[in-house]
Amino acid sequence: MFTSSRIEVVIRRPQFNRYFNQESGEVGQYLKRRSALVEQAAKRQVKVRTGALRSSIHMRHGRDPRGQYVKIGSSLPYALMHHKGTRPHLIFPNSSNKLVFKSKGGLIFVNAVMHPGTKPNKYLSDNLRLVF
Repeated sequence: MFTSSRIEVVIRRPQFNRYFNQESGEVGQYLKRRSALVEQAAKRQVKVRTGALRSSIHMRHGRDPRGQYVKIGSSLPYALMHHKGTRPHLIFPNSSNKLVFKSKGGLIFVNAVMHPGTKPNKYLSDNLRLVF
């Protein structure tokens, strides 16, 4: 003999919204905690010369029609080059007609230099393992 039972699901819109769609809700707080781990680890992994890249890494919490999201990154123009690495390339002067370097107490003037390239330091994607 087959019996059926009825299950009723009631969605209370304000509570649902607060839980799933607001930054202060449970899902928003979870996202914030997990992404803070990624942000901190990325800052530790990034190489430091002046500290500008490290201090520019930030987290931004947002929401769109698909739901909540978090973006972690930097707006510095060389941040992506640091992350992905670069191939060997020529460097030319920007405003003057010569590049100037100090070497052994003297100045060296050149028209261009060959940069050897840099190895990638995937400081953002390496640390996503902390979230999954």
